[in-house]
Amino acid sequence: MALKKDLKQKMISEIDGNKNYISVEIELQYQPDLIHLLREEINYIGQRFYYKSKDYKLEMCGIGYLLEARYSHLEHDEIYEYWQNIKEQLNTMVFHEDKHHLKFFGGFQFSEHSLTNEWKDFGMSHFVLPKFMITKENGRCYLTYTDHSHKFDIDNIEEILNIVESKAQARTVSEPKMVANKDIQSEEWKALVTKVVALMNESVALQKVVLARRRKIEFQDNVDVEDALQRSLDSNEASYLLLFESGKSQFISQTPEQLCQIENGKLYTNAIAGTIARTEDESENNILKDELLNDSKNQFEHRYVVDSIIHDIQSFTKQLEYDKKPTILTNKHLYHLYTKIQADLLSENVLEIVNQLHPTPALGGFPKVEAIKFIEHEEFGTRGFYGSPLGYIDLENNGEFIVSIRSMLVKGKTATLYSGCGIVKDSNAISEFEETDLKFKPMLKALGVM
Repeated sequence: MALKKDLKQKMISEIDGNKNYISVEIELQYQPDLIHLLREEINYIGQRFYYKSKDYKLEMCGIGYLLEARYSHLEHDEIYEYWQNIKEQLNTMVFHEDKHHLKFFGGFQFSEHSLTNEWKDFGMSHFVLPKFMITKENGRCYLTYTDHSHKFDIDNIEEILNIVESKAQARTVSEPKMVANKDIQSEEWKALVTKVVALMNESVALQKVVLARRRKIEFQDNVDVEDALQRSLDSNEASYLLLFESGKSQFISQTPEQLCQIENGKLYTNAIAGTIARTEDESENNILKDELLNDSKNQFEHRYVVDSIIHDIQSFTKQLEYDKKPTILTNKHLYHLYTKIQADLLSENVLEIVNQLHPTPALGGFPKVEAIKFIEHEEFGTRGFYGSPLGYIDLENNGEFIVSIRSMLVKGKTATLYSGCGIVKDSNAISEFEETDLKFKPMLKALGVM
């Protein structure tokens, strides 16, 4: 589809090339299929991202990376300053009645302990500015095109419009042929659980630690990440859904957990810790929910997370509000204990807040420093983006970051799945292993193998 002649002329007349970058945005009068768009944009594989919020109010994808801020260390302040500098060099124009929706997307790996070979395609700190971006928000849809001023070409908008407007062909998602499915160091992981439980019963220095484990699945053909995203969407989970690509690596997370949201000077976050399996029998589920709400181990674990978050945000917030008792968060396969927390912010640097909050005890442990030390020295493998903060910052320094649990790293024909659970002094290695098995389910279903 071509741009309307009068709109094209208006764009050309208003474009100002006195800054290094130009970003133009138009509103679309329809709701395109973003998974279809990703499937069609094969020339940009390795330079794409996708993000859907838990409440479905925001869905977006980025095609092509105009700029990448990539560091070999955790550089929260440097990433934030990089974005502020880019904004000063950016001429933004909107040809509709709403705000400009450009976003700086990315995240930080779990810790700096090691950057092993499987994560080499991603930086320890890694954010991208998309060349093309489609944003579906609150029932409206926008196309954003951003480029260097000397390369900016209105015709590029028409090219992406042709792809956006092409109809997705009816296709049958075929079952992938799996050739291997193996837990990585499962017996060693159980032994590590037993070890840390013994340490906790000998000393109060470490009161909770989250231990992650992995499962490797190999297929006859390359993993189709668009099919994986579509299966995740079709599951109707009350979860965020995210894809982040770099080089030959593709990271996917379908997580219920938000780290934080910053909006107009307010911080919104939550504590999710304490888990029990959900069944298909609603009367039994009611019993399970009561059991979770009254279980001392889960309540103990949840209270740690709440207290830690409140401690971490007190220095840069005021007017702190939170529920004194947890409620139940319902997902397709699990129930979680949930506490909503909000406060007024004293800082506008969303990445400073991300740094303070990560990792919560739900992904690290308590006390935080001791738990992270144990994880870095004792856990098998590198977490990479598992359990890490991923999300975006917008032009007004608002943003949202998720905690990327229920996740996998895809490389060609191989998918490495990640899950973890909180270990406290009365944990049992077999029970915790079974809990992590449950937490593999979203990615197994996304891959089409269950």
